[in-house]
Amino acid sequence: MTGMRLQWMGARSTMTVPKEVEKRMTNKPVSNRRTATDPLAERTAFLRALRLFAGLTATELRFLAEEAHERTFTAGEAIFYEGDTGHTCHIIAQGKVRVYVIGEDGRELSISILGPGEIIGEMALFDEMPRSASVAAIEATTTLELHQDILLRSLERSPTLALSLLRALSTRLRNTTEEAEGLATLMVADRLMLRLRRLSKWSGRPVADGVRITVPLTQQELAALVGTSRESVNRALAGLRKQGKVRLEDGWIVLLNKRQSELT
Repeated sequence: MTGMRLQWMGARSTMTVPKEVEKRMTNKPVSNRRTATDPLAERTAFLRALRLFAGLTATELRFLAEEAHERTFTAGEAIFYEGDTGHTCHIIAQGKVRVYVIGEDGRELSISILGPGEIIGEMALFDEMPRSASVAAIEATTTLELHQDILLRSLERSPTLALSLLRALSTRLRNTTEEAEGLATLMVADRLMLRLRRLSKWSGRPVADGVRITVPLTQQELAALVGTSRESVNRALAGLRKQGKVRLEDGWIVLLNKRQSELT
C-alpha cells in the first residue's frame, strides 16, 4: 500500500462464518474456535444466517450449499472484469471487495465496497449481458460461487428468495444513486468526508477520540471511491487534518468525533 491505508486482516485457509453472522445464528458469545468441521454444514449454516436467504427451507438451503463452490482470492486479485461474460455469481463469505468501472479517460471509478453476506455478479445472470463492472478483492476474500442455472432454479422454487434478492438489488441501486448525486454536486473535501463517514459506519472501530476506518484501501483506491485523483485526495485529506476532522494513526485514518474536532 502507499503511505496510507484505511485493518489488515489475516487470511484463513478455509471459510469461516463471520462473527456478526455467527452471533445472529447462535445468539451466544462467539468462540474463536471453529465449531463446524463439515464443510457442507458450515456453508449451510452461513447461508441460513444471511438475510438474503431468510425463509428458505432446510432442503432449499442444503441444495444451495451443495452446489456452491468455495473460491479464495488474495488482496488485489480480480474476481471478474467489466465486459466479461458472466455465468456465475458470488456470495461474499469473508473479506471485502471493491466494485469499479474504467472511465473513457482510463481512470478507475469505484462504485462501492461490499463485504460478507453481499452477492456480486448476479446482474449478468439475469440480463445475459457482459459484466457491467469489475470486482477485485481488497483483502483476503472467500466467496461461495453459484452457477447461473443453480440460482435461477432456486428463484423458481422460492418466491421468498426472489423477493429478498429484489430487495437487495433495490437497496444497492438506491445507495448507488445517492453516491452518484454526491459525486456530481459536492467538492472533493466534502465527497471525501461523506465517503469516510459511510466507511466508518460500515467498517469502523471505535477509539478514544473517534472511529478508526478498518478498510484496507490504498490512496489510489480511496481516490477512485471519491471520483478524483490521488493528489486531490491527499490535498483534501491534509485540509481535513488541519480542521481537526481526521487524523492519521500508523497509516490508518481516524474520523474524529465532533467534540474532538471542535477542540482541535
